[in-house]
Amino acid sequence: MAKTKIVSRDINLLPQEYREKEKFNILRILITTFIIVLIAASGYLYFFLEGEILTRENEVQNLQTQLAIVEKGIEEVKNLEKDREELARRVDVIENLIKNQSSLTHVLGDFSTTVLPEVWLNDLSVSANQTFSFTANTFNNYLIARYMNTLKDFERFDAIELQYINKESTEIPEQNRKIDTVKFQLSGIFIPFTKKF
Repeated sequence: MAKTKIVSRDINLLPQEYREKEKFNILRILITTFIIVLIAASGYLYFFLEGEILTRENEVQNLQTQLAIVEKGIEEVKNLEKDREELARRVDVIENLIKNQSSLTHVLGDFSTTVLPEVWLNDLSVSANQTFSFTANTFNNYLIARYMNTLKDFERFDAIELQYINKESTEIPEQNRKIDTVKFQLSGIFIPFTKKF
């Protein structure tokens, strides 16, 4: 009998296209590993950036809150400035009133020192432009002239003018009789009181 030689060969029953892929098995592992690492890195990067976005959004909200507080403070400062201007205006008005009251007090004081016993003041009007006028009664024209001279000689009055004179009867209830009097009106300018320092 003839000896048969047994040859052991690896028999690959896979089709040709699969056989070639098996040859590049290491490349496939590398590509697969790269894709897995890329997906993991993308996921990590996504979550990292998502956290950064949330952090920045929180910072923006904090800044907006602080900006609202600052704007409220600015609005309060503007309101305080308006209030300060209003208070300054009111203080000016009050100071002018006090000044005018002081002037009026001095004018009335000066009138009281110049009034003659024979002259009775009926009404007095003092205006802001430092003019005055008043009506009074007395016994005769001589007393009117004397009173005008008294006012002219006084340093706080100027431009004294007689507006009118009327004769009338004035009743004296205590004596139950009427007397003849002269009603007159004078006008002029008062010189404001100035403080000496």
